[in-house]
Amino acid sequence: MLIRSDHLGHLTEPGREAMKAYGVNVVIDLRSESEVLGSPNPFAAGDGAVYIHSALIDDANMNKLGESGGMFERYLMIVEKRREAFRDVFQRVAEAEGGVLFHCFAGKDRTGLVAAMLLDLAGVSPDHIAADYAETDVQLAKQYEVWISEAPPDKRAAFRDELRCPPERILGVLDHLHQKWGGVDGYLQASGMTSAEIDRLSTKLA
Repeated sequence: MLIRSDHLGHLTEPGREAMKAYGVNVVIDLRSESEVLGSPNPFAAGDGAVYIHSALIDDANMNKLGESGGMFERYLMIVEKRREAFRDVFQRVAEAEGGVLFHCFAGKDRTGLVAAMLLDLAGVSPDHIAADYAETDVQLAKQYEVWISEAPPDKRAAFRDELRCPPERILGVLDHLHQKWGGVDGYLQASGMTSAEIDRLSTKLA
């Protein structure tokens, strides 16, 4: 069982207990070092779940993301500049026992990339992967409005567009991986995962 989530800082004690009762044994935190420092994960103390901090983007590259043209370009930048980070995350998932929850801050971009790649490895069709990614907009609709209301008025329209998760964006990333690396498995092998590790992960996802 794999769960994509936003950060867990708002979970109450009953919420944490419910998460553990649901079967989550491992929590993988994809946030950068400064994000974790600013809002520690409630499972970092080892209470009820194995906590793993595996930053998908480090602070240096996080600052460079804003220099990319749009969200699609930012996704490609994450994929290309942080291959070893994806390798580490997927190795952790392959090694994990029991349910795994992986999260970033909002639960949409970094986790969206990881979820799409996991679904691809599991043999899920691109249309269903795109639908899963687009569901993010439904689940975060109320939170979007909060974030947009907090932005300067002249930046709200652009911010609203950045927050969206259109299907074609994640399909474009998957197409990039297939065109350049022969697929997600080829990308992960080029990033340092062994064929045995990828097979183990694929078997778990089947």
